[in-house]
Amino acid sequence: MEIAAIDELALTLRLPEQRFAEQLPEARRASWIAGRVALRAALEDLGAETGPILATDRGAPLMPKELLGSISHKKELAVGLAARRAGEAELGVDLEKDAPLRIDIGRRVLTEREAGEVDRLSPEARQSEVLLRLSCKESIYKAVDPFVRRYVGFQEATVTPHPGGTAAVALDLIQGDGPFNAEVRWRRVKTPFGAFFLTSARVQPGPQAPLLPDPDAWVPS
Repeated sequence: MEIAAIDELALTLRLPEQRFAEQLPEARRASWIAGRVALRAALEDLGAETGPILATDRGAPLMPKELLGSISHKKELAVGLAARRAGEAELGVDLEKDAPLRIDIGRRVLTEREAGEVDRLSPEARQSEVLLRLSCKESIYKAVDPFVRRYVGFQEATVTPHPGGTAAVALDLIQGDGPFNAEVRWRRVKTPFGAFFLTSARVQPGPQAPLLPDPDAWVPS
């Protein structure tokens, strides 16, 4: 995005948000502004009014206590997710581009169970499945962070996406946090910038449903 376009987009933000964005490096400033604009749009769809949305000490959007909000952005796109707080649940959203990678990230992202599920796929389908599971985990980690307030590694969650846009989740948090129940939704969206996986997670205290045994392999379209 050109600097002029970024500055024009920034004018839609609240003044404290504009001042915060001005202090950021140019590359980060563009994504930060786009993320706040996307979250503001989600709040407007919800019919919720808020003041400036800055950041918590963990880097998440600093929301009023009655609202939840999460942001994800890539170079081309930004998304925001908002909801009214209900009980102890927290939300997370993530966006990952479904495009060829220069390196195989499967060993870093996948648990042993997940690797066994995706390694039987074709190379192209396997890469898409790895990216989808990466996105699901990022959404989960954003939603669980307010509870645990620490970095959660990729090996602490096992995710099996289902064709209908849901996923089975098993959390194995190494510091004994929880238990937590994680609900995941996903979809693959096509945009002028390519295809993206868009995922969201809702996490709340409580027992997690077990992973389904031997789920059918899913090959992304």
